[in-house]
Amino acid sequence: MKKLKLFFLLLAFVLLASCSDGNSPEQVAEEFVEAIYTADFEEAKSLCTEDSKQTVDFIAAFASQKVDQMKKSEVEFVVTNVTISDDGNSAEVKGIIKGSLDLEKGTVIESKDEKVQLKKVGDKWLVENKLK
Repeated sequence: MKKLKLFFLLLAFVLLASCSDGNSPEQVAEEFVEAIYTADFEEAKSLCTEDSKQTVDFIAAFASQKVDQMKKSEVEFVVTNVTISDDGNSAEVKGIIKGSLDLEKGTVIESKDEKVQLKKVGDKWLVENKLK
């Protein structure tokens, strides 16, 4: 009987975890950084505010000569800190990018720090990164 209760408890936990919307600032930042650094610019744009899509287009144009190399990169973004504003409508995710390509030198960068700014639009977190 105890095994059956434990089974249903674990099943309920798994179902609850799988029902989450997967739209946390951390998750969006990870997906965005990995998309940018592996030249999946359409995916990156799907994670941005409308105003930020121009920045992704600029990055895509700048990186156009290195797209094949970028797609082969095994990039990982490890979140180190998340700060959500008091009003809950903006966030900053800090992390370390591992395995990205240096576009100027064409070499792999072991690790570098990165910050991603996010904004809550409706019920979704989106990256907000505008050209200045």
